[in-house]
Amino acid sequence: MEVSGSLRAAQIIAGPKNTRANRPSNPATGSLFLETSASGSYMMVYTAISNNDDGWERIYSQKSANTAFKFRQVIAYSYLAGGYKDSSPWRNVHRTINATDQTTHLGQLLDYPVSYSMGACSKTILWVFSSNTNNVFNGPDTVQSTHTSAVNMSNDTQYANQTKFNLFSARSDLATMWKETEFAWIMAGGSTSVEKFNMSSEVNITGYNLSSFNSSEGASAFSDENNAYAYNSGNGVKFSFATETFTNSSVWGAHGQQKGISSKVGKGYAGNEGSYNGGYNLRRWTTSNDTNIGTVAKPHANCGEENFTMGQDHQYMLGNYDGTGQNNTSWKFYYATDSGSNSVSGLAPGVNAGTSSGCTGWRA
Repeated sequence: MEVSGSLRAAQIIAGPKNTRANRPSNPATGSLFLETSASGSYMMVYTAISNNDDGWERIYSQKSANTAFKFRQVIAYSYLAGGYKDSSPWRNVHRTINATDQTTHLGQLLDYPVSYSMGACSKTILWVFSSNTNNVFNGPDTVQSTHTSAVNMSNDTQYANQTKFNLFSARSDLATMWKETEFAWIMAGGSTSVEKFNMSSEVNITGYNLSSFNSSEGASAFSDENNAYAYNSGNGVKFSFATETFTNSSVWGAHGQQKGISSKVGKGYAGNEGSYNGGYNLRRWTTSNDTNIGTVAKPHANCGEENFTMGQDHQYMLGNYDGTGQNNTSWKFYYATDSGSNSVSGLAPGVNAGTSSGCTGWRA
């Protein structure tokens, strides 16, 4: 649920209230509770963020910088657009309900097929940069196009291309950094230039002059509230949204095909080893201080070219490449425990025989 503007209730709404000792035992993230005591009462919110009060925080004095970020948009649906199997790229789009882990095929909503591309999403539109306008499979080393395809996630229909959506440089196997639902920065994929896309006004900004590393092997990134982290096998950069500047940094992941996982809980992930496949572990980073906090096993081994979403408390992989071919094996991964499962019934996209190197998005 996402609320902006005014919220009017037709009747008095009474939430749960009790003493501290009688808080809900298994609250959902975002749960409200009026905590009563002889010295005063406080409205509490359950953020599930580690603190000295079992994940509860008083609303007026929340300490975590990630709390507001986490709840500005409460993600309820995830999307997968495009991808490919063998030499066949797809125009198909799937939608997953995050509460039930069930994935549905919505149809061929893309105007052109997509392989080895990347995107970003506003509150309602999933943007897919550099789609295959020649309608054939383009590999990671084949510079594709400047065309931007789009899907309207509010009504699950194709969102017609306009010239102002398109990139200035043709790219393939690019990386995208994004600040929430506001801006996306497109980099690598055959060009050292960085482009800035305004997802509110729906325009690729002209006259933007910024550059970073190029990558003939492809690149990837993960994003947080204030910064993004991009990498290939030999380069790592940190990008500040506030100043729009790059600093050279750690190589956040092993390879551009070991894709990055974003979160709202102060952590980022990237494949620890491998390239197009061969990834067995995730490298974990604390984004408050850019510290490597070790590795955890991937729920599906030997993979790369993953299609990763972002969520509230968990995220999905919807298809990958694992050496046996492009496939639909998917996982559900919990940020709190850094663990998950690749055997969730109904989660995998199913209309095609396999899907890797597609684009993902999400909405409330």
